[in-house]
Amino acid sequence: MTRTLNVSRLIDDRPVSALQVAVIAMCGLVNFFDGIDTQSIGVAAPFIARSLGLPIPSLGPVFSAALLGAAVGAISFGAIADKVGRKRLLIVAALMIGVFTLLTAFAGSFETLLLCRFLAGIGLGGATPCVISLTAEYTPKRHRASFVTLMWAFFPLGAMVGAFVNSRLIPEFGWQAIFYLGGFVPLLIAVILAIWLPESLKFLIAQRGNTGAARGILRRMGNTGVTNDTVLTVDEDQVHRTSFQAVFRDGRAVGTVLLWVTFFMGFGVLALVTLWTPALMGMSGVSPADTAFVVAFNGLGGFIGQGSAGRLIERFGIVPAMVPALILGCIATVGLGYSVDSVPAAALCIGLVGLFVGIGTGGAIALAAELYPTFIRGTGVGLAMAVGRVGQVCAPAIVGMMLGFGMPPSQVMFVAGAATFVGALFVIFFKMWLSRQHFPAAVEVAS
Repeated sequence: MTRTLNVSRLIDDRPVSALQVAVIAMCGLVNFFDGIDTQSIGVAAPFIARSLGLPIPSLGPVFSAALLGAAVGAISFGAIADKVGRKRLLIVAALMIGVFTLLTAFAGSFETLLLCRFLAGIGLGGATPCVISLTAEYTPKRHRASFVTLMWAFFPLGAMVGAFVNSRLIPEFGWQAIFYLGGFVPLLIAVILAIWLPESLKFLIAQRGNTGAARGILRRMGNTGVTNDTVLTVDEDQVHRTSFQAVFRDGRAVGTVLLWVTFFMGFGVLALVTLWTPALMGMSGVSPADTAFVVAFNGLGGFIGQGSAGRLIERFGIVPAMVPALILGCIATVGLGYSVDSVPAAALCIGLVGLFVGIGTGGAIALAAELYPTFIRGTGVGLAMAVGRVGQVCAPAIVGMMLGFGMPPSQVMFVAGAATFVGALFVIFFKMWLSRQHFPAAVEVAS
């Protein structure tokens, strides 16, 4: 007698297996080194500027190059992952991160530095929709927001650990050591992914119809009763044509755009405080080792905030969890502008920015993962993250222009704080829109 097994309900109803935990851990590991790389260029910036004979404000395009590449990577890899699979694209992304981060250490000109950072950024951004989609598709619906944001919290954790490590590496081995380590480890991770990471079960069934590979993964999850005759289905087993336009269909257009604003504002603020705080403190006479120490607190706050965002949303709802956090993030950002000449005060303020804005951005990621079904999840998440990356490109560039015009750090951070307040308003608009829709997964998170 032929047995039918609904994989979506299996994942939702059964306890989380060791393989599912391993998938989340491997995705988190990629995110961890994404965080290390993102903050490294900010810490190394004063030394790179000195070696290339450039003023620090001229490094704004260098900061933006990796983030622009990340936007390109998020859009392109997310869409391609919905066609060919999450695992393949994640391995390619890890290889790109490793190779071009290594080459950053050997950049002998401004143009070469820009190119290396842009190409490494494509890998960094391309990994994002893959790890978010894999995590969402291997976790139960009831805990999906929590698992997605917990996995994403490895990004600020990497930024925190990287800042502490870099503060030791620079005095002992020079700034190039940051990129030697940050390049070699992702290459090792690519090998680990190739050997042990499974493809998304839901993708294999819904998009590929590859039930043979799916049965093998189910057995690795401990489902020994799965045989070659078992018919596998998912709740989204109708294969759709994947396209960018699909993200805006079925009533999702307005919600998508509203969510994008929060991505743009939140990620922009997190980028500018991470990338420009070392330079601003250096201009105030603070040592590079102390600035690296300060930036580490942003990672600590971000790790706590983003790691808890999903659980807070599941427990209290979208608005009670995200809006107060973003408003407090606004206050902390403004406070940072008045604290760049004090290590303790700057560490406190930048840590609170990471905590509160981290809740807002982590919540936005959880909502994006819930909003889109399997056949467009990579595309939808990739586009949302690309908008966030564009915010990360624009914010540091705008700060560079503001500093070039002679604006003091207090005024710069006041403008940044206003951006997080705008993000809070659009969370309210998103919730108002969502309350009138009928998307079961997203509504479950919002309740």
